[in-house]
Amino acid sequence: MIVAFRRRILDRFVLRPTRNELDIGSKQRRWFQSGRHRDEYFVSETTPSESNDSRGGPELLVIKFPGTAGRAERATGWPGQLLENVHVRLCTWNAPGYGRSTGRASLSNIPARARPFVSHLLDQIDPKRTRVWLTGNSLGCATATYLASEFGDRLSGLILRNPPPLIETVKGVADRYPMGRLAHAIAESLPPEMNLHQSAPKVTVPTVMLQSELDELVPPELQEGVFDRLPDPKRRVLLKGIGHAGLINEDHQQDVDEVIGWLWQQSR
Repeated sequence: MIVAFRRRILDRFVLRPTRNELDIGSKQRRWFQSGRHRDEYFVSETTPSESNDSRGGPELLVIKFPGTAGRAERATGWPGQLLENVHVRLCTWNAPGYGRSTGRASLSNIPARARPFVSHLLDQIDPKRTRVWLTGNSLGCATATYLASEFGDRLSGLILRNPPPLIETVKGVADRYPMGRLAHAIAESLPPEMNLHQSAPKVTVPTVMLQSELDELVPPELQEGVFDRLPDPKRRVLLKGIGHAGLINEDHQQDVDEVIGWLWQQSR
C-alpha cells in the first residue's frame, strides 16, 4: 500500500499527460484494442524511389515512444528520411492517459500496455523482409529499452535520445530544493520495468544513443551510466551545444547520419 501511494506521487512528479486535440498532418490515426483498453497510435511512411519494389511491405518498421510531455501526433518522419531507397513505416504510440489512449497516465501502466502493443505490431510484419527498430525520446527510452530486453530476438536495433535513469534523475531534481531528500523514497518506488539500469544490460540488439551535451534535465554523467550498461555493439553521438529538448542541427547531421547508417548495416 505504501509503495502504491509513493508510485502515485511519482507519477505526478514525472508524467505530463495531455489530451487536447492536435494536428496530425498526413499521419494516419490507428487503434489497438487490448481487453478493455484502447491505445491510439499514428502511422506514416517514407517510401523508396519508384525503381524499388515496396509491394511486400516496409523494409524497416520504426516503433517510437515519446517523452514525458510528448504526443504521438507530433512525431516526425525521423529517422526514416535518413535511409535512402528504404521503405520505412513509422508507428508512434500514445501512452495511457495521453491523447485518446484510455486509462490513467502511470509509470506502471506504460510497460503493461506497451508490451501487447509492440507484440501486435510485430505480428503484422513479415520478419524475413522487415527489420524493426525501437526508438525512445527521454522518458520513452525507458519504455523502448524495456521492450528491447523483452523482444530482442524479434528486433534489429534500438535508438535512445537522452535516456533518463529515473531514480537518479528524480533524486537529482529533488535535491535542488529544501528537504528534497524526502523525495528519495518516492523515486525508489519506480516500477522495475522502467528502471534503465536494470533493463539496459538485457538488451541484445545494436544500440545508438544520442546525447545532448548541455542537457539540464538528465545530466550527461547519468546518461553515460546508461550507455555503459548497454552491451555491445553500440554507438554514441554527442550533440554539442544543445539542451534536453534541443533540435538536431547541421552541426550534428553528419555524425547522426553515420550512426543511423551503421545501425542499418548492423540490422541487415
